[in-house]
Amino acid sequence: MMKSYVVIFLFVVVMISGCGTIVHKDSLVQITPSKIDDIEISSRALNKNMRFAVYLPPDYDADQSYPVLYVLYGFGGNRNYIFNPMGLDQVADHLIHEGKITPLIIVSPDYGNSFAVDTVPGQGVKPSAVDEGNYEDYIMDEIVPYVDTHYSTEASRAGRYVGGFSMGGYAALYLGFTHSDLFSKVGGHSAAIWDYTAQDYFTDQRDWLYPTEELRNLRDPFRLAVNNNLEHVQVYLDAGESDGLAVVDEKLYTLLKNEGIPVAWHSNPGGHSTSYWMTHFEDYLTFYSGK
Repeated sequence: MMKSYVVIFLFVVVMISGCGTIVHKDSLVQITPSKIDDIEISSRALNKNMRFAVYLPPDYDADQSYPVLYVLYGFGGNRNYIFNPMGLDQVADHLIHEGKITPLIIVSPDYGNSFAVDTVPGQGVKPSAVDEGNYEDYIMDEIVPYVDTHYSTEASRAGRYVGGFSMGGYAALYLGFTHSDLFSKVGGHSAAIWDYTAQDYFTDQRDWLYPTEELRNLRDPFRLAVNNNLEHVQVYLDAGESDGLAVVDEKLYTLLKNEGIPVAWHSNPGGHSTSYWMTHFEDYLTFYSGK
């Protein structure tokens, strides 16, 4: 009686609903792509509906806890800008795939041109295009709790970071230094800050944010660095070499260093531009979530 030998080599790739499933011999590897949720909430702090974008990493698993990075856009931006056209989600996908960063959730809130502070009409002379309202309360008391209750987050300061670009750089420094009990890492990328010298830009915005000494003490990252306990906060500051804000950003670095606060300063070729920040997305994400 003759025996039959059958050798079967099977390699099947199936793409179903954006999910790639690869079957190779006896192994099964399933990869769920990253996605971006667009969330709308009714904000009590602002008395209107507000939206924010939430990036979930590839193979997001509700049974696993993820660190969360809050990213704040520059003046004139919106919640989607860091993802499209800037492509932060694609860079995160790549670094996660390469094993260079821990998978993380990224949250980008709409916050107008508010600098993420609580303001009321008449506190200062309002420049054109800025937004007044309780934007700090909206971010800290509404968005952060929403994310922690609706997603699988590492809901502690160790797993919560904040960073931003230009206006968002100021906002990140302000929120991170004011709420150091909630954030362990803070990034000011080309941060729009002031030191009342000839290098100051957009002084109308400065004077609106700091209309009194009392409010300046509460809002100025230079003063917060001295008056608040930031010894357990890691800070990343950078700016392009041809950026007019680089001089004052480096001054903040020097102050933080002298105060014994863990801080790094990075000066790179480039100016105050989207292309500069995009060039350094890998550096930023490695700071926040690098292995």
